[in-house]
Amino acid sequence: MIRREVAPEDEVAHAQMLAERFDEIWIVEDLPYAGGISQMAAVLAGTEDVIVGHGIAPAPFRNPAALAMEWATLARLHPGRVRCGLGHGVQSWMRAIGEGVDSPLTLIEETYHIAHELLQGRTPEFEGRYRRMSGWSLEFPPAVVPPISLGVVGPKSLELSGRIADGTVLGEGHDADGVRRAIAHIDAGRGAAGRTDPHHLTVFVSFFCGDPADAPVPPPETPQGGELIGSVDVIEAGVAALGAAGADSVILVPLGPNPEGQIQAIRP
Repeated sequence: MIRREVAPEDEVAHAQMLAERFDEIWIVEDLPYAGGISQMAAVLAGTEDVIVGHGIAPAPFRNPAALAMEWATLARLHPGRVRCGLGHGVQSWMRAIGEGVDSPLTLIEETYHIAHELLQGRTPEFEGRYRRMSGWSLEFPPAVVPPISLGVVGPKSLELSGRIADGTVLGEGHDADGVRRAIAHIDAGRGAAGRTDPHHLTVFVSFFCGDPADAPVPPPETPQGGELIGSVDVIEAGVAALGAAGADSVILVPLGPNPEGQIQAIRP
């Protein structure tokens, strides 16, 4: 992951360093840092082959038609390299910008539905509680449709992700047991919908490579638990354990004031 503290003018060089070691790079869209779409565009253009994920577009201030247009543009320019993430947003942040809603779960489902239909090249006819769409389809739908994962953590939200989404992004704060519990909720949603297609689970995990006594505390808004702290061997074993628990992609989130140094400590 490219930490939110990396300035936009440094982001491409940082991404190129990451691309030497990893198959996926995820950007952060946190208020009031850098915009997600513009970050993705810069990183995709500045790298080759590596997958770039949007982690994570907050549904309350991202109109689904605008999201679909932006994601489709990136997917046409960089086929097969785009991963889309959609979340509730941090509710206190959403309220602070005048975008809070009574039912974040309803909003994320409606936003997903419209964006997904548009990316598939269809013309959604939808009238929901918060979102509506009628009579429009994308002029430039992508030939390779990027998957949309829901970035969620609660049981009801995880079940929703299993029921409707292409995948799930599980944020920091989960160890292997937490991943297995999340999968149980996702599978419950998939079972209720009768889905048998693949569902990609992406797990973010904070790490610190070095003496555990020197490890910094994660940011206060980041759920704590499951951090990988210690030698490279300890970190690699932790990643393997998350994979064995069911994660399809494990995204390392560096802790501390020197993210490049932490990343460079990891073996490619």
